[in-house]
Amino acid sequence: MQNGEGKSLSDYSEYLRMLDEVYKDVPRVRSTGEWFAIPQLKIEYEGDKSILVNFKEICELFRREPSHIMKFLVRNLATAGYVTDDLKLVLQGHFNEDQIMNLLNRYVSFFVRCQNCGRPDTRLIKKAKVVYMVCEACGAEAPIKTTA
Repeated sequence: MQNGEGKSLSDYSEYLRMLDEVYKDVPRVRSTGEWFAIPQLKIEYEGDKSILVNFKEICELFRREPSHIMKFLVRNLATAGYVTDDLKLVLQGHFNEDQIMNLLNRYVSFFVRCQNCGRPDTRLIKKAKVVYMVCEACGAEAPIKTTA
């Protein structure tokens, strides 16, 4: 049986099967990025330490390792810090919400948002000593500086 263009239905069925095969390997777009907003920071102070209580939530939103975000913050704040077992960030010194939020926005621009499409649906991968940002939305892949 043929359609109006001389193609058989078996050709069409084969085409659809091959199309399904290809699409199963294409990364799924998780979102358009409109949902992406850094949550209100919850900072507690104990003596001379600033504790970012909702650090775990931030790491999950960014889809980044806590150690990577911590290293960025302590380097840019010129202080010492560590992540607790329950994923709170402890920073040596008093830092206000604006200081930390500005750095988190900077972190997002360097290490989270795709430089091509601007969406936050990215992941970091390491290939031969070079770290790449791979976008799951548009497929872009670009090397990134490990320090920003």
